[in-house]
Amino acid sequence: MRLTLHKKKIAALLLFLGMAFGTWLLLTSSRLDDPLPTEPLSDEKRDPSGFRLPRGTPLQMRLAAYRNNLRQPVLNAEVFPGRPELVVVVQVRGGPGSGSRLQLLAESLQSAGPGATGRLLLVLSMEQPCPEATEAMRAIDFCRVLPVYFPYSLSFYPDEFPGTDPADCPRDMPKESALLKGCTNAEYPDSHGHYREAVYTQDKHHWWWKLHFTWERVREVSGHSQHILFLEEGSYLLPDWLHVLRLMQKQCQEDGCHMLSLGGISVPETTPDPQHMELSNFVASRHRTALTVPRETYYQLMGCLAEFCTYDDYNWDWSLQHVSAACLAHPLKVLSARLPRVLTLPPNPEDGGMCGRSGPCSNIDAASQSLRAKVRELSGQLFPKTMTIASRQQEVRNPPPMKNGGWGDIRDHTLCQSYARL
Repeated sequence: MRLTLHKKKIAALLLFLGMAFGTWLLLTSSRLDDPLPTEPLSDEKRDPSGFRLPRGTPLQMRLAAYRNNLRQPVLNAEVFPGRPELVVVVQVRGGPGSGSRLQLLAESLQSAGPGATGRLLLVLSMEQPCPEATEAMRAIDFCRVLPVYFPYSLSFYPDEFPGTDPADCPRDMPKESALLKGCTNAEYPDSHGHYREAVYTQDKHHWWWKLHFTWERVREVSGHSQHILFLEEGSYLLPDWLHVLRLMQKQCQEDGCHMLSLGGISVPETTPDPQHMELSNFVASRHRTALTVPRETYYQLMGCLAEFCTYDDYNWDWSLQHVSAACLAHPLKVLSARLPRVLTLPPNPEDGGMCGRSGPCSNIDAASQSLRAKVRELSGQLFPKTMTIASRQQEVRNPPPMKNGGWGDIRDHTLCQSYARL
């Protein structure tokens, strides 16, 4: 036990020193005359925000990402002055198809109308520099756009933690063999006897960092008191999404709920009543996409930092359900729309089942035609004057049925908990 605690302290100290060194590099590099390699910009691509796409070595890209997050360049700020009244945060994975998904999301966001989008701040939390996504981002001209980078992504740490270190243990290596081999994380397999896979741990890290960074570090969010809507790539919003969001916010205040859910499923097979809502405890499989988090709920979640960051599940949503059941004074109460106002781009058979939330999109119009058809089908049922709660679930602590694993490494625990101190 003492040896384990000692190793935990060493891991925490090394992580702290590494982050402190990275911060020192950031501050000192900002005083250098020679800028870091960035995307060559034509006159057409230059914008007053000063945003640049990171280029160069992983270290150079890391420093460029830190600079970007420190400076927080806001695109279209000169066109839409003033503080935002609405904040939407999108987790952008980057890579092939990311630009197409972002174009589709922007198309649906714009459906709220210029009177609403002119007061919107769209935060794009990106996992990697992606020219395709950057081009789609620069084409957004109907609201303020803030690009930030998840600074601990695999693209910035390709050969070291939190990426995949060559000295790490292979996923399926038995612990006895790992201890004999002496690989880095030999003592920390997950609940199922497997070692971490960076490609899967990244999503939970990114979600938790994004939640903290948005509420604590985004300057334009300072003083914001309303719900913030968190979306993923591949989301498509119905035209009345903002109208419904405002109705639900009012109802949430009356019923004391913690979060709102606007949906986030693929094209529904049946059409539930568009005026009905339900009040229930947080369930990962139902509420993970298109979730809103107000400031008060964010503070409650941060009070359960250790529970979230040490729970052996690489999925942030199941980890959140664990926190709801095991840590909070009262389980998370979610008010959700029975008719989803946020749909998910379905996988496209032409792209080998990809193009939903990740992967290439060879033909975005073909991949999204079912979404547009559903919107046309629902056009006469949208924009309800009022909404009512059709069902209310009693307060019940519903822990996840099992731990999915993938989150047994002490380094992931330490890094996850460090975001609250950044």
